[in-house]
Amino acid sequence: MHMNLDELLRAAIEDASKRSLFLQTLIKSDVYVICKNPVEKDRKEGGIKLELITIQNPQKEIFIPFFTSHRSLQQFAKRYVEYYKINCLRLFDLIQTADAVLNPNSYGKEFSSQEIKTILMIAKNLKIKAISYKEEDTIDYRPCEHEVTHITRAASKFLSKQPNVDRAFITEMIKGCEKPQILMVLDMMGNTRKLFVPLSKYLSKIVKSNEQLCFINYEQEMGKKAASVTEPFYIRKKRYFEK
Repeated sequence: MHMNLDELLRAAIEDASKRSLFLQTLIKSDVYVICKNPVEKDRKEGGIKLELITIQNPQKEIFIPFFTSHRSLQQFAKRYVEYYKINCLRLFDLIQTADAVLNPNSYGKEFSSQEIKTILMIAKNLKIKAISYKEEDTIDYRPCEHEVTHITRAASKFLSKQPNVDRAFITEMIKGCEKPQILMVLDMMGNTRKLFVPLSKYLSKIVKSNEQLCFINYEQEMGKKAASVTEPFYIRKKRYFEK
């Protein structure tokens, strides 16, 4: 039986041996936060502006409330509030200097900032990334908003020697609150690893320190979606016998 996050939390409170499973599930899940204002997408930075509400306990300690489900958020708020759905690990990354409380006023759990930092450290060591289950839904693509000719020029030079690459596109990929990453989409045949590894090594000398570059094959759904926002920067020259 697949337990939802609410049930796992309840089980973890009643039985300490279930805490580990609850935490593992929690950091891979999406949670809900209450915002002071409607969430604004920041076009320039590619992130979002989240102004989260805080609550106080009787000891005057301040916590950021977050919730396992929209239902538990509504039970707490009792009226309509602005809310945002975010991967829990990503939320912890944003609020790591604050204390947080999951589902206050019901089966709740407090997380001190120290606990949050520890969870982030464990997740990093286990190479768990802050990715929500339906990652594709949370990613936006747009044409690059800053100058990338240093990358496209070098990539075109490299790709012109690769007979298995037909086209290449470059876009910006925005995940939730993170800084935009540069995404190169390659319309190609054959083994992607054999191309991506030497290409990324070749471009690593050209890419600036504040630029993050990723590669994806056009074959993938995400690749097609990303390529649809821009024109190719590289098109392979037709060979003599090709139409």
